[in-house]
Amino acid sequence: MGIEEEVIKRLKNVKDPLTEENIVDMGMVVSIVEEEGEVKLYLELSRGAQGPFMNALTWPVQAKIVREVVAVLSDLGKVEILDARSFQRYYPGDD
Repeated sequence: MGIEEEVIKRLKNVKDPLTEENIVDMGMVVSIVEEEGEVKLYLELSRGAQGPFMNALTWPVQAKIVREVVAVLSDLGKVEILDARSFQRYYPGDD
């Protein structure tokens, strides 16, 4: 099994806290890129959040999803999580 298939399999265990549907079936996983032992994961975390007010309201949901993604992928080495629309980096945090 390749890294992309392994990541998809694991991400099926991460559920949106509002709908309880996994983030893969919801279409939140846009792209998985493996480069030089690093995995970059592009998620649609800001989907539907228009403007700063909506981003503030959805932040707790986004943070919970990111924490769960990090937990299920923690043993795969270096993983970077980015928003597919804004390219905001969620993990690892900015230094």
